[in-house]
Amino acid sequence: MAAFEIYVQQGCVPDSLRPSLESAIRSACRTVLGPVSLPVNVAWTVIARGCGFRGGVPSTTSLVRGRIPDGCDRETRARFLRTIGRDWCDQVGCAPDEVLVSARDWSWTG
Repeated sequence: MAAFEIYVQQGCVPDSLRPSLESAIRSACRTVLGPVSLPVNVAWTVIARGCGFRGGVPSTTSLVRGRIPDGCDRETRARFLRTIGRDWCDQVGCAPDEVLVSARDWSWTG
């Protein structure tokens, strides 16, 4: 199983893109991590305008925070994160520094 919490700044990622962004995440799970990662759950949080800042100005950064099956090697994890980041930028039209993608092992408790 894999799970993702996605945090977006209000007005930066249109609601209409959510299904295709979720589909891209599921596709990356399937192709890079394999069938062991299914099912994939996705939850969205919208940060209200004026409540998220970076460098003293309103942020446009999105955070895609995942939990994936234990034991993913470093190379596979990097390929997985790059795939999601690239897909996100392509669909949203944002710069690479406007999305932060992370994935930790499912059982990690730190």
